[in-house]
Amino acid sequence: MLLLYWGIKMKKSTILLTVMIIFALASGIGAAKEIPVNPTDSIQAAVNNAASGDVIIVKSGIYTENIKITKPDLVIRSESGNPEDTIVRANSNTSVFSMSAVNTTISGFKIESAETGIYMANCINCTVRNNYLSDNKVGITLYGSNYNEISENRVNSNRQHGIQILYSEGNKLLNNSVNWNDRGINHLHSNKSAISGNNVSNNMNYGMWISHSNFNTISGNIANETIRGINLDSSSDNNVSGNIVAFNNISGFYECPACRRNLIFNNYANNNLNANINNRDTTWNISKTAGINIVGGPFIAGNFWAKPDGTGFSQTATDEDKDGIADSAYTGDLRNVTDYLPLVSVSNPEKPIPILPVANFSTNVTGGYAPLSVQFTDLSQNAISWRWDFESDGNIDSTDQNPVHTYTIQGNYTVNLTAGNANGTHSKIMNITVQEAQHEDRIFPFADFSANPVRGYAPLSVQFTDLSQNATSRNWDFGDGTGSTEQNPMHTYSTPGTYTANLIAANENGTSSKTISINVMKHSNSGGGGGGGGSPEPARNVEVKELSQVRVVSGNPVKFDFPKNATCVVYVSFDAKKTAGKITTIAEQLKAKSTLTSNLSSGEVYKYFNLWVGNAGFATEKNIEDPVVCFKVEKSWLEDKNIDQDSITLTRYSDKKWSELPVKLLKEDDKYVYFTADTPGFTHFAITGKPVEKEAGIEMKPETSTSELDQNIAASEIEQSQKPRQENYMGSRESKEGSLTSVPEFKTLYAIICLFIAYIGRKMKN
Repeated sequence: MLLLYWGIKMKKSTILLTVMIIFALASGIGAAKEIPVNPTDSIQAAVNNAASGDVIIVKSGIYTENIKITKPDLVIRSESGNPEDTIVRANSNTSVFSMSAVNTTISGFKIESAETGIYMANCINCTVRNNYLSDNKVGITLYGSNYNEISENRVNSNRQHGIQILYSEGNKLLNNSVNWNDRGINHLHSNKSAISGNNVSNNMNYGMWISHSNFNTISGNIANETIRGINLDSSSDNNVSGNIVAFNNISGFYECPACRRNLIFNNYANNNLNANINNRDTTWNISKTAGINIVGGPFIAGNFWAKPDGTGFSQTATDEDKDGIADSAYTGDLRNVTDYLPLVSVSNPEKPIPILPVANFSTNVTGGYAPLSVQFTDLSQNAISWRWDFESDGNIDSTDQNPVHTYTIQGNYTVNLTAGNANGTHSKIMNITVQEAQHEDRIFPFADFSANPVRGYAPLSVQFTDLSQNATSRNWDFGDGTGSTEQNPMHTYSTPGTYTANLIAANENGTSSKTISINVMKHSNSGGGGGGGGSPEPARNVEVKELSQVRVVSGNPVKFDFPKNATCVVYVSFDAKKTAGKITTIAEQLKAKSTLTSNLSSGEVYKYFNLWVGNAGFATEKNIEDPVVCFKVEKSWLEDKNIDQDSITLTRYSDKKWSELPVKLLKEDDKYVYFTADTPGFTHFAITGKPVEKEAGIEMKPETSTSELDQNIAASEIEQSQKPRQENYMGSRESKEGSLTSVPEFKTLYAIICLFIAYIGRKMKN
């Protein structure tokens, strides 16, 4: 029986092995093969000749054709994997790739100049990954296609939509960059999509338009700088969470009256109008749940409601129990928003509050005659990428941080810088005026200047900086009845009002002019927080001043540098707890102590100075933390006054008294010694030091001449050299004249001790 059992078992094993071999041979006959395509070949021909499971590898080059794919299980990819290397353009105004297939993949192409870059109809389980679609009417369209994956594509600068989903279900849109289209994602009549990790910023109208679409998950996306970030139209039962929605022109979120049962939670919203909601059926938080939320707090619950100027609910709300959830509900910018568990920021270095970029730049000129070369200097905060459009045509002309561009044609140009980081983008524009080229024999002037600041509280000190070209003289009219012929004057507006500052630049061939509006507001200054660009210090007591302007964003370090070295202040810094936009800091070096202070009680004063940071009341513990002042002291003053460098102190005036602030030595150079000091706030200061104290030494008789002193020293040296060298024991002491005198009592005591030691020694031997 046992032999029979093993015989049967062996027969079964043999049969199984035979079947496996047959299948292996059969599969070998139809095994997938790789089909190469050269630039002189046709991708369509390779598709026609391929069988299911084949891999079509397209070599680098430019291809112009329309490709139709209906076979299943194909992989069509570029050889390099870099879309910039393999470009495919439409041969006619239709689609580059037209797919109606199952389980087919397209990856690694740059697809351009088509009605639709990739058109997918009735596709199932297909993948479109790592492609670059640009300059099409629509980048990617899915129509009646289910369970496909669109991931890691760049879909930028298409005339209508970046990615369009129509009448489809169960698709995944993952980690795509969809920028500078009319709409980023246009999602109509489609359900159960997973839209996650996409950047849909800087689109003309909408980041996402979700219309008549239900049961979708919209998470972890960035929707910044559009008309509306995430727009829900007649869509219900959608889950919207973990998104950053900021700097949108009309609103961050929008819902029409027909929306129902949407859940919107754990999002970071930072817009002037965060939510425009036209129904009462949306839920804005989940139950308090343990987990790291979008701003680093320990619980997931509601949303973080911010505003670009730092006055948003979540930026100002209290949180007594420090759980990262505000003590009161948020009721929204308009009606129909009630977030019962809104988030506030907490300190979590592993997941800090999203830091958004803030675009800013300057130019060496804002106009001139063609050809005009302009140096653009990036001043953005928190940016790691830069996209410059110099000629108002929507194209990206440079990605350098500080580019130079030459304008050769007359015209008015709007320059746009888009600064970006992992949390989104932000843009700034500036106008450049280019006039017709001049004749070589007659060079005309071109008036140009900047003013800093252009808005603030009276009295407002404004630094005017001439940027004119070909000018030999300048005539300033400040708009308040005064003027100047200096090249870079500073002017103080003492009365509130709107003034038009005008510069007329001239040379022997003619004149040119430019104007800037200065807005001076009325306000009562309370001292401790600064003067908003102005100062209560009488001008007669101000020796010199320098202005610095920086954009202040909550959660970021802020540093105001004073590079002109006009005053003793090198920089002012602090960590911002509130977003305040662009603010001005004024450093005023005074002729004497501030007229708003009392006298100092002690110390040699090096300089008195005032610091005014932002508007009155801004520089408080509520808005800033860890404020620091860096100042410098001339070495020549230390030497002239015989000042001990270690005694240098920064003294601050507050609450009608002066208080010393400890300082730290930062560095020194040939001319200055630099110090930093932590300060409770910014107001009136004095830099003081103490003279070096005279050390006690040998008393010198005034009547002794130098020659007599030299003779006495020489005689003393001879006398000492003639004496036998003596050991200086404890019994020797230094006389007033400096010679050694023996003490008789000590000699006697010493002899007795020696005799006693000798006696003890003998006893021990015996």
